[in-house]
Amino acid sequence: MSYSLGYCEQRPVHLPEIEDIMTSGNAPSKQTLSETTTHAIEAVRSELVKVALDIHAHPELNYQEEHAARLLSDTLEKHGFQVERGVGGVETAFTATLSGGAGNDGPTVAVLAEYDALPDIGHGCGHNLIAMAAIGAGLGLKANLDKLPGKVMVIGTPAEEGGGGKIRMLDGGVFQGVDAVLSSHPSSNRTVIPTEIPMGESWSLAMVGFRYIFHGKAAHAAAMPHEGINALNGVIHLFSGIDSLRQHLREDTRIHGVITDGGRAPNVVPEYAAANFMLRCRDRDYLNDVIVGRVLNAAEGAAAMTGCRLEVEEYYPFYENVRPNSVIAGLLLNNAELAGLPLNEPFPGRQGSAASTDFGNVSQALPSYELRYAVSEQPVASHSREMTETAISDYAINAAINVAKTMTLTACDLLLDPGLVSAAQADFEKRGGA
Repeated sequence: MSYSLGYCEQRPVHLPEIEDIMTSGNAPSKQTLSETTTHAIEAVRSELVKVALDIHAHPELNYQEEHAARLLSDTLEKHGFQVERGVGGVETAFTATLSGGAGNDGPTVAVLAEYDALPDIGHGCGHNLIAMAAIGAGLGLKANLDKLPGKVMVIGTPAEEGGGGKIRMLDGGVFQGVDAVLSSHPSSNRTVIPTEIPMGESWSLAMVGFRYIFHGKAAHAAAMPHEGINALNGVIHLFSGIDSLRQHLREDTRIHGVITDGGRAPNVVPEYAAANFMLRCRDRDYLNDVIVGRVLNAAEGAAAMTGCRLEVEEYYPFYENVRPNSVIAGLLLNNAELAGLPLNEPFPGRQGSAASTDFGNVSQALPSYELRYAVSEQPVASHSREMTETAISDYAINAAINVAKTMTLTACDLLLDPGLVSAAQADFEKRGGA
């Protein structure tokens, strides 16, 4: 496999608190773990690839992922995992659990699978790869199970694309008892695992969404327009009001929406119009305390200007910003080299993503890390048709296989050395974790 000139080695990190822990005890050598992991995952490579291609060929939207959930849970069950379906009251969610051969007295480490698609463009966010990497990590961990204490879990989390599946699962107690969480996500043409992470840094935008509905009055648009109240004008004024707000909101604010209803015929004054908006910011408090209220003021003003009645519905659940964890990052970085995952040096400044994810809610609840990795030699935009095509490329699939190996070795570290879990928990708490 060849790589672009943009690749350069990101060297393993040396974190004293990690090294002191990992040199203690009688744990199997990293070489043994690595060899077992590589052999196990390569032995099922063809099965993993089929899983990724199958999910990609059957794109399913939020909470409709019946095919993907069945495929993934059946695959894990076939390989000996104890599978529970419909967990947390979410029909297309599942857990797959195995206990370590060295006893249950140890941490519980979970690897997350995502598998929902986007409207129209299918797997333009590469969730088929996330699912495959999670299954691969689960099978890599199973191969090492006789040496591991504690428990390993693969958790199937539907509805990441705006449905907040992980939020419902958190509320439903699915993550209760989990000590650390690993996940992954495609990320254009760069693989970066930053370990020097300033306190207070957020790695995604917090997000919430609302549906703004304007109720007007129908009338003949030419013969008697004065008898009508134009609901579409209310929506248009809302867009204009939001555009006027942008100059006076923090630069990390993102507000974007679509008109879902705007009338059916141009000769009828629209009596009903509506728009769905996503509101985002790195600071969840600024989002909740400032942005939400300012946009509501704009909507109320648009209703007052046009004489419409305004109705506001919550449309997207509150996605927390991602809280990073430098301890888990250090483990992933050190294991990436063993797994054959090439890394880029981080760009200066803030790391992370300008998108939003319900993985943020998990990261606010317990120590977590989402490994973002290159799926192409050239830049490719997420949520695009180009990414949909990229998500089944040999390059992307090979990268996801190596990510599965990296997550396997990192989970082994955490299971074998509970002190690492304590260190990750301490970092989590320093960063304001619950």
